[in-house]
Amino acid sequence: MHPNFSQLTPRWFKRAFVYTGNIDDFRYRFEMDKDNGLLHTAVYTVYCFEVAKDVQQQDFPWDDQGVEQLKAWLQERYEHYTREGSL
Repeated sequence: MHPNFSQLTPRWFKRAFVYTGNIDDFRYRFEMDKDNGLLHTAVYTVYCFEVAKDVQQQDFPWDDQGVEQLKAWLQERYEHYTREGSL
């Protein structure tokens, strides 16, 4: 698993309401929904989230199991990107 993803825990997500990151042109975004206990997660490439044309989104529960699912999904999307050059 990529080191950027392996460090994620439910507590890690308390650091900001919206968090963005990237590995070269592979970009990811987390938005915390405290009211519903969800992590809105998106991956995209090249441009910012607001104008990217290849955004893929998935919601995950904000708990241990949900974060493990989120990490696996991010890793899968990242591996696909590195193999195919696109999401």
